[in-house]
Amino acid sequence: MTNGAALPVNVLDVTRNLARYEQFLRILALLDILANSRGLLDDQTLITMIKERLGLSRLSPRTLRRDCEFLITCGYPIDHAQLPGDRKFGWRLDAAALAGRKIPPEPLTLLEVAAFNVGRDLLRVFEGTVLWTGIESLRAKLERDLPAELVAQAEEYRRVFHVPAPDAGRYAARPRLLSALSRAISDCREIEVEAHADGPEAASPRRLRPMMLVVSLPRIQLAAWDVTKAHADPAVLIDLDRIAKVTTLDATFTPQPIDPDRVAFEA
Repeated sequence: MTNGAALPVNVLDVTRNLARYEQFLRILALLDILANSRGLLDDQTLITMIKERLGLSRLSPRTLRRDCEFLITCGYPIDHAQLPGDRKFGWRLDAAALAGRKIPPEPLTLLEVAAFNVGRDLLRVFEGTVLWTGIESLRAKLERDLPAELVAQAEEYRRVFHVPAPDAGRYAARPRLLSALSRAISDCREIEVEAHADGPEAASPRRLRPMMLVVSLPRIQLAAWDVTKAHADPAVLIDLDRIAKVTTLDATFTPQPIDPDRVAFEA
């Protein structure tokens, strides 16, 4: 018995039990999917839905069966019945047999909060920009509804994954740059870009059709079509550190696919 004080967290035990955290999330996802399904779901359909929801690379029918059987032993009325007109069997949750009981919503777990914290640390390069405002707003919402003990455990968990600060606040001095570029991309507006001069002469402005921002930490690059280029492949990839000024033009364009992995980076 405890007196209500927070239980100490053994970070080593948490690390060793990552598989159990994944199992917990998998079973909760399975229960939610079955609760919202109106009919039988075969193994492959269930596996695909769980993998897509949790980002799993693999999930075997044997593991799925074990998870379903575990829920049955917990008292959930799950049937394994033959699909109509098929030799296959499917799973379903008998909503009528729940007798009015509500299935609890999926809670945030220590693994999920820890994963968010690692992602936040990796994206600290955006500190001072509108994107960082969104990250911090999401963090505040997550922590607002979390038990204080879970927040404390997540902070302790930081000792497991150390993320060196990738030029924190690199774009803080130019907070409107990302906003201007993202707006031009979403609105399909051409832009005029002036680069920082590498020598005594200022670089000529370039007219671009921006397609996407490529996050290649610790730097961010703009993938665009260069309207001023006459040769066959006008695609460019420009480091945002090289951009001195962006002017949004009145001209619009139809988005054209671009593969940033095949575009040469402009040093």
